[in-house]
Amino acid sequence: MSDGSNYADLIILALIAGFILLRLRSVLGDKVGNDNPSYFNKVVPSKAPQAEPIVQLDEKSTKLRVREEDPYMTTVSDKDLLATVDAIKDKDPQFTATAFLQGAKMAYEMVFDAFDKGDRKTLAMLLSDDLMKTFSKELDEREKSAHKSETTLVSVKAKDITEASLKGSVASFKVLFESEQISVVRDSDGKITEGDASKVDLIVEDWVFERNTTSKNPNWKIIET
Repeated sequence: MSDGSNYADLIILALIAGFILLRLRSVLGDKVGNDNPSYFNKVVPSKAPQAEPIVQLDEKSTKLRVREEDPYMTTVSDKDLLATVDAIKDKDPQFTATAFLQGAKMAYEMVFDAFDKGDRKTLAMLLSDDLMKTFSKELDEREKSAHKSETTLVSVKAKDITEASLKGSVASFKVLFESEQISVVRDSDGKITEGDASKVDLIVEDWVFERNTTSKNPNWKIIET
């Protein structure tokens, strides 16, 4: 019985092999020798190099993919700061720390001027909601006081980014400012009761700026002074 069974199995395998050969021949053709079947001629590339497809990018798309030059970062050696700024640039390729510091200096001057004039509208544009509440409280107290604090900004420099973080899509920077200021307090008659109008003080302070990198609004909010 086992010999008969093995013989039958061989017959079946031979029939299957013959069927497969017939199918292959119908698909591949009946060329022999060194010639390749016509089927392969359709898929094997010629030896001549093929031109790669060219995808045209408009100006806007190119800007989104090319990082801007950033001279300030060439002066930074802090590895954590470098890594964080690099991660921020991955989310916003047009961001540069150089331009950011220039904007931070302008923001400092605007906040200083707006606070001096009691311009709450401008302050609200630049400050976070929590910080605006603090500034509003100080303005209210100043308006009620019989004495007036008077501060003149002589100069200001946004010296360095001392800290940076990226939480999700929210980036924040702590900026070291150095400014020269003259501060006096005057009574209701305009007489100086505190300070010296001829003395320039060097003020060193940190401000913290924050922005959602996915927002279409390019402006940063000041969240701490």
